[in-house]
Amino acid sequence: MPTSQSRILTPVFSIIQQMNVTSVLDIGVGHGKAGVLIREYLEIMNLRYKRSEWQGKVFGIEAFSGYQNDLWNYAYDRVVVADAINGIQEFQNIDLIIALDVWEHFEPNYEKIFRQACLERARWLLISTPKKPLSQKNVFNNSYERHLSKWSPENFHEIPYRLVTCTKNDWIILLSSCEPIPSCVKHFAYPSEHLLNGLFEAIDLWKLRFRFRI
Repeated sequence: MPTSQSRILTPVFSIIQQMNVTSVLDIGVGHGKAGVLIREYLEIMNLRYKRSEWQGKVFGIEAFSGYQNDLWNYAYDRVVVADAINGIQEFQNIDLIIALDVWEHFEPNYEKIFRQACLERARWLLISTPKKPLSQKNVFNNSYERHLSKWSPENFHEIPYRLVTCTKNDWIILLSSCEPIPSCVKHFAYPSEHLLNGLFEAIDLWKLRFRFRI
């Protein structure tokens, strides 16, 4: 879909707002909501309302040209229409790359190449992905919308610096191969939340197995 789940917006953009970055690359621009929210929280919240006053750089990559609209021109300095691996070759020295509800569209071999490219070009990579992706085929005649994989924090264990938080249905993972996670965002990874979500999932499985409803 050319959008992301509303339930991830508070944790994701709370992290972004705390990080005080000056350049962001949005993977899978879609409708352009993420770019608008980045401008709101990094520019307008800092009293830079007019576009001429904005200080940060916001870029995007979108594989499907059919999603292009006026938000792209408003919120982004540049959007490259290309698949993720080819598009990212256009960028270097980015503070933060975000990929919201995108990772489940990657096949594993493709993901490996793209992840490395992200970590080489950015200080941090922020991913959100559903814990249990639903089956999804083409949407709006866009073959890139197919769900091809499932990801969890264990898939990123070899990356030196990680922060993991979640909603009930989504993983939110901040990664870096070169810099520690900023202390200002570490409090978003609540161990108690992970324990509670694990407990809820175990209860759901138990209810399904024994057909017992509370």
